[in-house]
Amino acid sequence: MRLPIKFTLKNLVPAILEKVKGCFKQDSFALWGLLVILLNFVMLHGIGFASDLTFWRHWVTDLQQGVGNFTGNYPPLYVLWLRVVGWIYQVTGLNMDLEYELKQFCLFPVILAHISLAHFVWLRIHKKSWLPEVKTIVMLLVVANPAFYLDGPIWGQVDVLPVTFCVWGLWYASKPKTYGLGMALFMLGLLTKFQMIMFLPVFGALSLRYRKVMWQGLLSMAGVFLLVFLPFIIAGNFSKEFAQAYLSTIDEYPYASMNAGNLWMVFSGNMTPQSRPIFEWAPSFMNPGLLGKIFFVVISVAVMAFTFFKRLPVSRIMTMAALNAFAFFMILPCMHERYVLAAAVVAIAGVACKNRPVVIWAVLLSMVAFLNISMMTSIRGSALWFWIAMAGIVVMFTYMAHSFAPAALDKALRVCGKVKLPALVPYALLVLIYTVDVGGSYLQQAKTAYHLKKGENFVYDLKMLHQSQGYGNTNIGKTVDNNPLHLNGTLYLNGIGSHAPSKHVYALPENASRFTVTCGVDDESGNGVVEFIVRVDDKEIWRSGRMEGRQTATADLDIRGGKKISLETDELGSKNFDHIDWVNPVVHVD
Repeated sequence: MRLPIKFTLKNLVPAILEKVKGCFKQDSFALWGLLVILLNFVMLHGIGFASDLTFWRHWVTDLQQGVGNFTGNYPPLYVLWLRVVGWIYQVTGLNMDLEYELKQFCLFPVILAHISLAHFVWLRIHKKSWLPEVKTIVMLLVVANPAFYLDGPIWGQVDVLPVTFCVWGLWYASKPKTYGLGMALFMLGLLTKFQMIMFLPVFGALSLRYRKVMWQGLLSMAGVFLLVFLPFIIAGNFSKEFAQAYLSTIDEYPYASMNAGNLWMVFSGNMTPQSRPIFEWAPSFMNPGLLGKIFFVVISVAVMAFTFFKRLPVSRIMTMAALNAFAFFMILPCMHERYVLAAAVVAIAGVACKNRPVVIWAVLLSMVAFLNISMMTSIRGSALWFWIAMAGIVVMFTYMAHSFAPAALDKALRVCGKVKLPALVPYALLVLIYTVDVGGSYLQQAKTAYHLKKGENFVYDLKMLHQSQGYGNTNIGKTVDNNPLHLNGTLYLNGIGSHAPSKHVYALPENASRFTVTCGVDDESGNGVVEFIVRVDDKEIWRSGRMEGRQTATADLDIRGGKKISLETDELGSKNFDHIDWVNPVVHVD
């Protein structure tokens, strides 16, 4: 087989211009892309994985000083994005404790990758002669896959991003003319998450197949590697970052399985040492650490040989990549629950590349990924109730239309199907949404943030003498459910989140003169009914009266001569959902 090896700017520029021109054509993909954006932004309201979000906060804070002293163990490409996030927080002064905004900024590349992945699938199937229902099912596998949303916008993980690089990389690397581009994309995947090494046998087979142009792949990979690591090289942090991201992580979790439902969960259990034999009677070498690596090497060699000698089409190449990724998760030790997601993503991409739609394996791998990830986190969060209710309303009215006027509904759907928008609309809209949202968050926080003046203290910064409440724990700057403080639709950054009945007593400083506060039932539980009470030296000086959700009360009280101040709430009978906030509670000193 003779392979073209010419690589000239004259041939490259027209090809790029043609691709760009194609992106502006009217295109029904845009509606799918908009759905990806909508679902991602809805799911960002879910409660994330607290410990991982703490890592993001620490890393973003560290990176505000540049990449020179970064001490995290993440690969460089995503670290560079977190540097951008740090710059955004630095410039705007936004509060990093707000989970929604933190996930939104950190996951911008992930949502962008999800749109790109949906675009990849659509480009492969939109001209196929499949039934419309089949095309819809395949698109829903990538657009509405619950495993993607549980891993990304809910949990706060980035696994969709590197595997999207690898999907596009497999597509381009499977053709000799674009082999170099494919290998560059594979390197981007490796520079985002080291686990993308799971695809090395397939990319290696393609490199051997196109060995006459292998130099293009090696050159492009080296160029991408140097470009991404360049900021670390300039900052004098290259060796440390490389070691942290790729070397120190190899034996970081020496367990047979770390919350992964794989082979070793069956034989050894969760969080057991990988060096422990799988049976009591077994010799020491029969342990997950050694056996898993041997079994995986055997499968990887078989995948590599099959891909090379069989000269597979791109659909089968995707299948081999998905199989090797699944074996990576199922057989190797030290696996996390999320690492199976890559196999599901590539399997879906493989379905789109086939001539005949066979979706069963993509569905099964998606189910395995969802079940594994859901063992660690779930779809929850009071902010999701609105969107769940909206989804129910839409389904109800659509079902009514289907039942009473099916012909009219079909006509309306056909009209929607004829709506043509440029394929770049979702990408442009995502950037616009982020720009507007950053501005909106900045204005909202600038409006509600309380900046202490001389002689002012937040009451919760004073010495606490007593604290009690009917449910949960007191939080500063967050609600009892650990969400941002919201009263009547307004975000507050400073305050006490508690649950009625409650009592918080603080020692007052000398010369304390006034106490100002706004209070109410937090929006996360709008059906609470409470009463707020302020006492100084056990003497009542203010009572709000009965208050329900969406009501706020403001007090400006004289506390001269007081030794202690008590902030109390009465549940007025039932204490269900009585989530209360004391926001901007300030003690003024003369």
